[in-house]
Amino acid sequence: MADWRSNYVSAIGWDIKTSTEPGSGTDSRVTVTILRDDVPILALNVEPGETERLDRGNSVFHTWNFTGAIFVPSDFTTWVAGLGYPDAVEFPDDIQGHLKCRFAIYGDDLWRKDDIIGYVRYTRPQHVPGTIDSQIWVDDINWTHAGSFTQDVNLSTDASEGHQRWTLIY
Repeated sequence: MADWRSNYVSAIGWDIKTSTEPGSGTDSRVTVTILRDDVPILALNVEPGETERLDRGNSVFHTWNFTGAIFVPSDFTTWVAGLGYPDAVEFPDDIQGHLKCRFAIYGDDLWRKDDIIGYVRYTRPQHVPGTIDSQIWVDDINWTHAGSFTQDVNLSTDASEGHQRWTLIY
């Protein structure tokens, strides 16, 4: 859509807590795919494998800052002259019901997550003081809570232990 009045997310973050139960940590590769309206935007390694990131009892905050403008596909653009494009993902109707994050594991070393708390950081056009009509994109200082996912979930490629994929729906 490319509309300067849309909501734009410049960064996404997850506070990930692995369960303290025995056998909860994993050395298997774990990824997260970020989707807007069920269309993949980006896939990231949360755990590339054989690190301490998702070990039993660990709590870690993962973030990703978007680069380049990722607009909703459209033949129509509404923009302010002189305002550059943001390094962000466009969400015309905000993230609720449009943002999903799909976690996937690529190995049979079970990962038992305890909590995942999702956050986003918005960027907004702001007037440049001392000018008549200049604007720039400015990221919010604070993270915005986007969702809490506290249900117990086991991820593993071994179907007897859990699911290979788990999707957070914001």
